[in-house]
Amino acid sequence: MSDRWKDPGVLRGAVSGAEAFSLPAADGMAGSFEVEYVVTGVGVSEISYTTGPGDAGEVVVEGPRLPWRTTVRMTGAEAVPVLSVMLSEDGGRIESVIRVDGLEAMRSTAAGASGTSVCVAEPGGAW
Repeated sequence: MSDRWKDPGVLRGAVSGAEAFSLPAADGMAGSFEVEYVVTGVGVSEISYTTGPGDAGEVVVEGPRLPWRTTVRMTGAEAVPVLSVMLSEDGGRIESVIRVDGLEAMRSTAAGASGTSVCVAEPGGAW
């Protein structure tokens, strides 16, 4: 992982509307935190979300039934909650939300044919 991703300020402004949150620390190491992903609306062809750091921590759900929701537990300072939703070619309209430890960290909407919504819950700030 490059050093630029370890700087929590690097994502600030890259995703408008992102609220910062801080990861709990235990003995100098980042602790675990609960992440809830929620998607509502119509016309979704694919949802992908992170479950931890790295490519191995990504899950793809094709043709999900809406409303859709899942909860994961993440651990470590490099675990960044990301939720990506792609609409079908026929279009639709969705709202996606990430909550960290019960607090809303990011909300996004998408509409239209093949529209995409991406939420990144930026670590490093204070809730």
